[in-house]
Amino acid sequence: MDYQYDIINYTQKIPAAIMRMSLSSDTRQTELQWHREPELVYVTEGRAECSCNGETTLVEQGDFILLNSEDVHLLRAADEVCRLFCVNFSFEYIRMFYKSVESLFFDVDDKPEVKAEIANLLRELSEIDETENYAALIQNSYINKIYYLLLKNCLCFRRSLGSGKTAKRDFSYAKTAIAYINENYKNEISLDEISSVVSLSPSYFSKYFKSVTRVSFSDYLANLRLENAVNDMLNFNFTVSAAARDNGFANVKSFITQCKKVYGCTPAQYKKKLLSKNAKNVKPAKRK
Repeated sequence: MDYQYDIINYTQKIPAAIMRMSLSSDTRQTELQWHREPELVYVTEGRAECSCNGETTLVEQGDFILLNSEDVHLLRAADEVCRLFCVNFSFEYIRMFYKSVESLFFDVDDKPEVKAEIANLLRELSEIDETENYAALIQNSYINKIYYLLLKNCLCFRRSLGSGKTAKRDFSYAKTAIAYINENYKNEISLDEISSVVSLSPSYFSKYFKSVTRVSFSDYLANLRLENAVNDMLNFNFTVSAAARDNGFANVKSFITQCKKVYGCTPAQYKKKLLSKNAKNVKPAKRK
C-alpha cells in the first residue's frame, strides 16, 4: 500500500464502496492508514489482526470490526491466508437520513445481538454474485439494512457536540508524522526532523508516537523501508543493493539486518521463499 489518507471511490449503483482483500502472513503490512468514511471489515476466511488507534484486536472468521471515521488502523493476516470483505460507508448517502454525518460514531461491541445480525448480513452480502445483472439491487437492500441497524442501535457519540464517548488518544500529531514518513521514507529522516514537523520536542514525540501507534518511530520507518524494498525485489526484480539504496537504507548491511530481524532470513532468501511458495500455489493449466 502506498497511501496514507485513503480516498474511497463509489459507484452510482450502491450506497457504499465494496472491496475484497487477500492478506498473507508472509508479507508484512506497515503503513498505518485512515479515511473519512467509516468501514466494516468482515473476515471471510482465516483470521485478521487489526490495529486500531493503538489497540490490537484479533478478528475471527465470520466476525467483523467497525472502523470509525478517521480511525488510524492497520490490517495484517493472523493466519497463512486471510480474506476480507470490506464495506466503506457513503457519507453523502447517509446525509439524507442524518444531516450531521461528519459527527457519526458507532459502537457495535455494546450491542452483541445487533452485531451478530450485522455479521450475518455481511456474510450474505459477501456471497452475492456481483456479475449477476441485478446484483446491485440486492446489495442495496443489505447495505440499507446495515445502515438502519447502525443508526438505530449503535449511534453513541456526536463528536461535534462534545458529548458521549471521547477518543482514547489524540492522533492528530501521529497522522501528520505518518504522512510525512510515508512520503519521505526514501530519504534520511532523523528524530529531530520528524519531531520538528509536528512541533514537538524529540523526547516527547518519541514517547508519544510509540504510545499511540504501539511501535517506535525508528521501527516504523525501518519496517516501511523493508516492506517497500522487498516489494521492489519481488515485482521489479531489483537487486538487494538497488532495493536498499532506493528505499532509504543507509547501506545493504542495514537492509539485511532489518530483514533478518523481521523475517528471520536475508532479503535474497526471503524473495526465493516467496517466489517458491507462489509457484506452488499456481495450478497448471489443463490440456485441451
